[in-house]
Amino acid sequence: MTSSTLNLKMDRSKAAKLRIGVLCINMDPGSRAALESLVVETPGTHLVDNVDRHVVPREVSRLLEPFQHRICVIDFDTGLEESCRLAERIRDNCERVALFAASSDSQSSSIISAMRAGCTEYLIKPFDPDRVASALAHIEARRHMKDQGVGTGKIVTIMGAKGGMGATSLATHLALTLVQRHQQKVLLVDQHHALGDVSLYLGLTRHQYSFYELVHNTDRLDEELLQGFLLHHDSGLHVLDSPEVLDSFPHASPEAIEHTLAFLAEHYQFVIIDAAPGISDDSAAAIRQSDKLQIVLTPELPAIRNVLRWVEYLIGMQYPENCIDIVLNRVAKNSPLNEHEIESALRRPIPVKIPNSYDEFAKAINAGAPLAQGRNAAVPPALDKWADRLMGEGSGNAVRTKPARGWLGLFG
Repeated sequence: MTSSTLNLKMDRSKAAKLRIGVLCINMDPGSRAALESLVVETPGTHLVDNVDRHVVPREVSRLLEPFQHRICVIDFDTGLEESCRLAERIRDNCERVALFAASSDSQSSSIISAMRAGCTEYLIKPFDPDRVASALAHIEARRHMKDQGVGTGKIVTIMGAKGGMGATSLATHLALTLVQRHQQKVLLVDQHHALGDVSLYLGLTRHQYSFYELVHNTDRLDEELLQGFLLHHDSGLHVLDSPEVLDSFPHASPEAIEHTLAFLAEHYQFVIIDAAPGISDDSAAAIRQSDKLQIVLTPELPAIRNVLRWVEYLIGMQYPENCIDIVLNRVAKNSPLNEHEIESALRRPIPVKIPNSYDEFAKAINAGAPLAQGRNAAVPPALDKWADRLMGEGSGNAVRTKPARGWLGLFG
């Protein structure tokens, strides 16, 4: 038993003054000493103990119980798979405990594994003082937001089955609907790596800073920094723009994108992501962090084929099937493929259907202004229904479709 643990047990009356408790698991002595020297520099922060990997979640909760903010730092150098399993056990059984991974392995695959297991921070050995201080500050800030009743918002990625599906236009109008008609605090992220169209559709002057520049500053990400990156629409919608020039930034790591999106969700009720078609490293990172993925298609054969392939791929990558929605755009009575045929081919219901308003949307885009509410009476109700579904106010009636026959069945 360490002296810090003993003192903690002897003086429980001081619990109210203890802000942050840090418990190390299976950390090597050198790293443990280095971390303690950094932790004590943050007032009110205590390194409680360094226990072995056989510790049970109940003991973790008991050791950290006196503290307002509780952190468990797991040394991942003792084995990635075993450490991930330990992190998952603590995540699932310990309330209000934040998990940090500590490792000398900086490979992105290891970082992603740790994040998936529930770790919110990944500290590279030897520890960087600024990085440790920032991680501690983030934990306290997040808990303060939750104590004030500010929950984590929903992240929704909208992606076209292929180019030309109208995904950017729908993402823009969905975000505006959530702001104007549902009074939600919304951030619209243009995740195209260059030359995205969101700011153009909204008639906003392009920002000198983009979403990807924010991602590359993830080590110093805070609310003050974020404010300098935002575009503000008259409706109250906030926007993170895409880069205006090609190859403006080097490749962004998936973990940096995931960390940035998680941070953004703490400040908005909805983060709507306009992603480029297809599964790239960037869009895959956004999808992994998303509560919902919306795949937009129009009534045409190549789009149906692509949706089938994307859904199959995502489910194989362990993305929850019930978090994937199909959005059918440009629905028209005279379409060569009707809604029932498309649902049958996809073998799943289509919960979101947007009436065909191609001409009106094209005029709005060219004018640099969103579609006016009165221009097409059928569109606003469809957007409202979509917004309600994302807000949890509509359950969507699941329909069981019959297997497709004929040429549509070729995709089976």
